[in-house]
Amino acid sequence: MSLSGKRVTILAEDGYEDLELWYPRIRLEEEGAEVVIVAKGKQRRVSKHTYDVEVDHDISEADPASLDGL
Repeated sequence: MSLSGKRVTILAEDGYEDLELWYPRIRLEEEGAEVVIVAKGKQRRVSKHTYDVEVDHDISEADPASLDGL
């Protein structure tokens, strides 16, 4: 299945579960989707196992009409 040209958002907050963010992100990117990480405020979030993820957009800037999945 190709997800080329599709745009998917993943929500992240401090203390996120590593596998709930990283595994879907990697698999979606492998299938060609553009993955966008959104969170409230900060530009970086830290998982409960201290892995950082860079936030692409503040959640207030997210445009649901431009997304194919969440």
